[in-house]
Amino acid sequence: MANSSTPRERLESVIRWANMTTNYFGRYIGLNRSESLYQIKSGKNGISHSLARRIVDHFPELSLGWLLTGEGDMFGRERTGHTIPLYEMESLRVPNWEQNEPECHLMMPPVEPCDVAVRSSGEGMSDEVMVGSILFLKKIGVDAIISGGLYVIVCANYVILRRVRLLEGAAERQLRLDAADPDFDAMTVGERQIEALYRVVASMRMH
Repeated sequence: MANSSTPRERLESVIRWANMTTNYFGRYIGLNRSESLYQIKSGKNGISHSLARRIVDHFPELSLGWLLTGEGDMFGRERTGHTIPLYEMESLRVPNWEQNEPECHLMMPPVEPCDVAVRSSGEGMSDEVMVGSILFLKKIGVDAIISGGLYVIVCANYVILRRVRLLEGAAERQLRLDAADPDFDAMTVGERQIEALYRVVASMRMH
């Protein structure tokens, strides 16, 4: 079972192991309809991160990484980290982006848990973070900002990687977004303009 190489094979292995029908398995893990399971069994779709997490929540002995990638053991003896989805950075601006199929899934080492990984885009921080590097992100609130830290900021019209500094004295809390490249001007945004904020926990340079 550790060598099942397709989403269909892995899902069928889990359903057989659970000794359930496909419809009953879907109801058991809380799906309103089992159509998504049949799409996987027909080879049309892969196993999404949200579905894999739902399965592991109900069957904690199973490996999330194995469900998503086929690597390791079905029963999770390789758990030395956790798996997170990888998206393009601009995807974070799309409503309900986490419901879309990621580019792939990455196995994280046992460091601080992250919510998502994205590919860095834009030249403004290229002196510090090479374009195309993988950024491991943790979603936070504005209150958790540490001035001078590296963050991905999501606003209505853009997603941007910058060093963030808190500005005092205004009626509305203001953030200054500083680029590493001196050719890029600093930007100022109000707290209410920010739709989502992610702290960069780690980055991985792609050669």
